[in-house]
Formats: sequence, structure tokens, C-alpha cells
Amino acid sequence: MLKPYAAFLLTLGLAAPAARAQTIALPPATQTVTDAENQVKLLADTLYIQQHYTKTVHQVPMRDGVKLYTIVYAPKDADRVRYPILLNRTPYSVGPYDKKYKLNLGPSSGMMHEGYIFAYQDVRGRYMSEGTFEDMRPELEKHPTKNDTDEGTDTFDTIEYLLKHGPKSNGRVGQWGISYPGFYTSTGLLSRHPALKAASPQAPIADWFWDDFHHNGAFFLPHAFNFLYSFGQARPQPTATGNPGIKHGTPDGYDFFLRMGPLKKANATYYKGKVAFWNQLMQHPDYDAFWQARNLRPHLHDLKTAVLTVGGFNDAEDLFGALRTYETIEQKNPGLSNRIVMGPWVHGGWARGTGEMVGNVGYGPSPSRWYQENVEAPFFKSYLK
Repeated sequence: MLKPYAAFLLTLGLAAPAARAQTIALPPATQTVTDAENQVKLLADTLYIQQHYTKTVHQVPMRDGVKLYTIVYAPKDADRVRYPILLNRTPYSVGPYDKKYKLNLGPSSGMMHEGYIFAYQDVRGRYMSEGTFEDMRPELEKHPTKNDTDEGTDTFDTIEYLLKHGPKSNGRVGQWGISYPGFYTSTGLLSRHPALKAASPQAPIADWFWDDFHHNGAFFLPHAFNFLYSFGQARPQPTATGNPGIKHGTPDGYDFFLRMGPLKKANATYYKGKVAFWNQLMQHPDYDAFWQARNLRPHLHDLKTAVLTVGGFNDAEDLFGALRTYETIEQKNPGLSNRIVMGPWVHGGWARGTGEMVGNVGYGPSPSRWYQENVEAPFFKSYLK
């Protein structure tokens, strides 16, 4: 059964007589925030970060010797006040890598102002981190040697380093991430590190056969093709720059793929065999052992961390992941603090913009802001502060 957070956005007067029009009962403290006001706040936050946070760079060693590039933003009074750590592990770059600062920190503006130590890490084999990247790297149930690593062990080693060598903290760690970083948040649960007190996998990939590239078994060609053209290119050495996206030569996506012709021409014309995961997609059209090894759900047992999973019913990418991650954790971890929020958002919409409109459909005043202030921030504060 969904816990109360699941339905915080829209409560319809379903018990009203049929003749009466149903009305939306808005949650308390809901406020309208225009997109323009939201942009002004983002600009103010950029200045706040520069004035109140100190940026440091760390090469965090993993148990097998690989070093992961990590940027930490700590409040300038962290030498006197003990703040908790919020970790975000991503394959999408933790930049800027020079002396410049990020334009925003943390899951929301409010949490950035509350005061946390924010740690951002390029995962193994991406951007400035050492090692070899593997899409949806399979998790291991046992790790008998230092070379038996996965995203769970990488998270454990990162938390250990931050507690011992990072800015002084209160010893409590949280983790969050959206989409692929949501997957890394779920795998972070498998670290089972005692200091990891709260985690929020948001639109997390749970099983890449059903999330993103295959929707109920149907291959999602435009999404896979466009994403992997850039993301899937090899990165032989650490680099601060990403790969350029494809230039379609037309704004008409249907026309582009019609002209491309049969699926095999994607490699012949564009990829030239250089995108490993595209090749694997083509080699494994069915739900075989390759995909089953990348199904995270069987590993989500014996968890020790409070979980808040977040998803959007208008998410065309990882709706499956949010629902199934919550469901699996609930089934495999009786008694664990496990909650889910499902709202009217597109992919990651709860963290970007006001969330009031999807296309021409309105969902009331600023559901994103309400969620950030009344659900997300209190969740992390209750376990970390």
C-alpha cells in the first residue's frame, strides 16, 4: 500500500454527490510561483553559493586502486558547525572542473540554504574519474576480493573517504539523484554503509530493458539512438569535456528515422560500430541473461537506509523504475522506512520548474515547490540533521 506521501498533490472530492462538481483540494501552504520568479531565485542562488560555500576537489581511492573525481561544496562555517553530507554520483559530469562554481547545489534551493556538505562524484570511467565505465554495471552479492567491485562498493568507499578525509561533518550521509544518478542512488543503498541514513532515488533506472530503451518490450528507437550517440562514445582517458550530440539535419524526427532506413543502418551510417552499448542492444533484443544481470531489483534486500523514491506519471523515460523500485524495497525489507512520491511530472520535473503545466494541462499552483519544501527537505532533515 502506498504511504501518505504518494498522493500529496491532487486530492479529489470523490465522496461528493454526483451532481456536485469535484474540486481540487490543494495541500496546505501551496503557493503560485511563476517561471520568471523561479529564474530570479536561481540567479540569486548562484550568488549565494559563491558567498557561502567553499569548493574543494578530491581524488577518492576505491578498494581496487581506481580514483574517482569528486567535488565537495562545504558551507564556509563548516569548521565550526557540523553539517551532514549529501552525495550525488553521476555519469553526466560534476563540472565545472575549474575554479568556477555550480549554479545550484543539492536537490533544491531550500536545502542549499539549510546547509549541507554537497559531494558530487563522476562515477567510474566517466569524465574525470579513472577506470572503465560499464552501463548499468551488474551488482554482486558477494565481494571476496578487493577487485570484486560494483557501484555498491564504490559508494561505500566514497562515504568512508568523505567521513575521514572530507570536511568535518556530523557523521550522517544522504544520497539523491535523478534518472541515471537515481540508479546510482539505488545502488548506493547496497553499500549498506552505517552512515548512510537517507536516500532518495528519483526516476531511477531499475531495469534497462523496461526503463528508457524498451517500454513494455517495445524498442524506443529515438530515445536510445539520440542518447547513445553522445553518451555511448568511448572515453579512453579522463576528460572534462563530453561528446557532441548528433546533428539530425532536420527538426522532423519522423523524417530523420524514415530516411535512415532499417535499424542496421544506424551503425553503418552513424555509429560505425564505435558505441558498445548500442551493439549490445542490437545483440540482445530479448530479455536474456544480459539484461537480467542488469536488473537491480533482486539485490534490493537487507537495506539499512530510509528511502524516499520519487517519480512522475508523465515521465516517458523511467516511470517503471520509480514504481518498481519502491515496490521491490517494500516487499524485500519489511519494517524499513520506505516511501514513494508520485506526481504529475515529466522526467525530473519535480526538480526543474514549477510543475504547474505539462503541455496544456494544469496541475495547480507550483506542485514542485510544494514537494521540495514539504516532503523532500523534511525527509532529509529528519534523518540527517
